[in-house]
Amino acid sequence: MTTATSPVIRARNAKYQANVTKRGQAKISSTHAAEKKVAKRPSLNPYLVGFLIVVLCGGATFEVLRLFGATVGIEY
Repeated sequence: MTTATSPVIRARNAKYQANVTKRGQAKISSTHAAEKKVAKRPSLNPYLVGFLIVVLCGGATFEVLRLFGATVGIEY
């Protein structure tokens, strides 16, 4: 048994059916554009990155020297 839909339900269905083709195409608001600009900044301080590179490369250098038998430091 089928029932007829009320005019209110038909109007709502038409409204949401028109919205189906617009999904995923929302306009970018000014606050969203500001958030995108903030996201472009590097998340780490350049000085911190430089410090980490020096520590890692220095540690690797000492390990290579230790591996090949070079003495680092003062011998007593």
